[in-house]
Amino acid sequence: MTFHVTDAFRPVTLGMQSFEAARLGALRLVGPIDRSETVSLDEALGRVLAETIVAPCDLPAFDQAAMDGYAVRFADVAVGPLRVDGVTHAGDAPTRLAPKCAHRIMTGASLPTGADTVVPYEETVTLREGLAMPGSIKPEGNIRRAGEDIARGETVLTKGRRLAWPEIAALAALGIGSVRVTAPIRVSLLTTGAELRSAGEALPAAGIYDSNGPMLMALLADSGVDVTRTTVGDSYDALTERLADASRQADLIVTSAGMSSGDRDLVRAALAAVGGTIAVSSVAIKPGKPLALGGVGGAAFVGLPGNPQAAAFCALVFARPMIAALSGRPRSAPIMALSAFATGHSSEKTELVPVALETVSGQLTARRVGQPGSHRLMPLLAADALAIVAAANAPLRAGDRLEVLPFHPPEFQGVPS
Repeated sequence: MTFHVTDAFRPVTLGMQSFEAARLGALRLVGPIDRSETVSLDEALGRVLAETIVAPCDLPAFDQAAMDGYAVRFADVAVGPLRVDGVTHAGDAPTRLAPKCAHRIMTGASLPTGADTVVPYEETVTLREGLAMPGSIKPEGNIRRAGEDIARGETVLTKGRRLAWPEIAALAALGIGSVRVTAPIRVSLLTTGAELRSAGEALPAAGIYDSNGPMLMALLADSGVDVTRTTVGDSYDALTERLADASRQADLIVTSAGMSSGDRDLVRAALAAVGGTIAVSSVAIKPGKPLALGGVGGAAFVGLPGNPQAAAFCALVFARPMIAALSGRPRSAPIMALSAFATGHSSEKTELVPVALETVSGQLTARRVGQPGSHRLMPLLAADALAIVAAANAPLRAGDRLEVLPFHPPEFQGVPS
């Protein structure tokens, strides 16, 4: 993928962008990668199809019994008791039904030639002169016809479909043992700050353990996503070197911290030094104002804030959908919930709020959790989603509808079309 900015979203967009403009703009910076690989079904869970799957055969492949019983010719049922002749189990070679006979058959077994109905065992009576069927028998009953589920030549799965267990079941049933999927999306994650230390290292006075690096790596990692993580101090030379390397290897570069205007906020300058472009320089959101979107070399770029909650929420809103778009997955419909809280104020900025989702009277409801503060981690432990409180002239009221982004399910990673 070669980075480009479309005419609809030219660099540099000066000034603060609205949340929705930046959200849609992020997706204009990326498109499906053109790399693919073939994997076995055992390795395909969570991957994204790079091809459309057309059924190579019918499913079922042949007419078969839908339950244990007797295969008969419907016209023979009214003649009188039928002689029982033969038995077919699942996997047995097809056979032929003798005239005026009933053929024992098991669920999934091939229907004998000449039979057009399967009568369940419990609807038959064994007499001395043969098998009687006193109940109301329906012609064509209890038969699975060849191709009634999936017909040969039918489109089963389209390119861009994410493979979960139902898709894998269908592929396996059609005898497809391997599929072509989008190659792993390459994400380069750079955390910045001279104060950062890894867990286990000695912690100097005023030093902090790096939580953003492990957090963002876990948040962005997924099936078909390779994330590499590097911690860079406040060294301009080291940062430019890492950005230059990542621009040649990654599809998406994500940085943490260093996006404000302090003496040691070096990411913007380093990005420019290696030929990068910033398309959005700040966004009207809380938390997360010092956010940048752009690109460098062959990679799109997301510059996240440094506070953990702000970094996590901006990654959920911007970076995850960009990864989905790189994989070729279609945009997801927004998940809406009823707010169980009120803001008590209007706001010129969109607010990202940690919430716990629950169902109340059949309605998905979002309840605000934790104390305010983008530095706090405890609210993330109590929450399972973030709520998007749109900028508005009026306060949010309890019972208003708002969009939520669940933390965990990878399907909920898109934005409205």
